[in-house]
Amino acid sequence: MIEETDIPLPVRFNPIKHHRNYILRVLESASPEEIINMFNPVCNNYIDIYTGTMTPDAIGHAVIDILKSNQVIRSADFTRWVASKNGYRQIKLQDGSEWVVRKGNEVERYIHLHPARYGPFVIRYKGTTLKTAYLLKTGVKDFQETLLLERVNRIRNQIGLSPVKKLDRNKGIINCYEKFFT
Repeated sequence: MIEETDIPLPVRFNPIKHHRNYILRVLESASPEEIINMFNPVCNNYIDIYTGTMTPDAIGHAVIDILKSNQVIRSADFTRWVASKNGYRQIKLQDGSEWVVRKGNEVERYIHLHPARYGPFVIRYKGTTLKTAYLLKTGVKDFQETLLLERVNRIRNQIGLSPVKKLDRNKGIINCYEKFFT
C-alpha cells in the first residue's frame, strides 16, 4: 500500500479514493473487515476515480513538473495562482488525463489533487456504490452469484447502508462493479 511518503511533496493525493489500479491492488489482499475500515472514510458523495495507467507517484511528479513550468510551485505563488480562478485550476497530464489542483490545508502538502470530474480516464460513482462494489468482490467465485440482490443488500446492511430495491445493469452497483472488475 502506498504511504504518504510515496507521493512527492508538496502534493496531497489520496489513491485509495481516486486511483483505480491502486484500489484494485489493495482489494486483492484485503479482508472484508479491512475493506470496511479502509473505505469507511470514503464519503457518500460522488467520487471521481482515475482509470489510466500512470502511477500515483508519476501523477504527483507530472503535476509538480507542470507547476514548475508555470512558475507556481512555491506555496505563495501556487496560492495566488489557484485563487485567481475561484480557488482551483484544472491541468492536463501527458496521458491526456485532467486533474484539479487546489490549495490544501497542510503546510507541507499544500497542493490538493484529484481527477477532474468527467475528464478522460475518469469514472464517477457515489461513495456508497463504490463501497458496496468493493465488498462484493471479496470471496467471489462466480460473477452472477456476486450480483444477487440478496447478497448486495446483505453487504449494504453490513456497512450500515439502506437496501436497494432492484439492480439495474446499466447504472449503480452493477455498472460500477463491471467497470471495476470485469
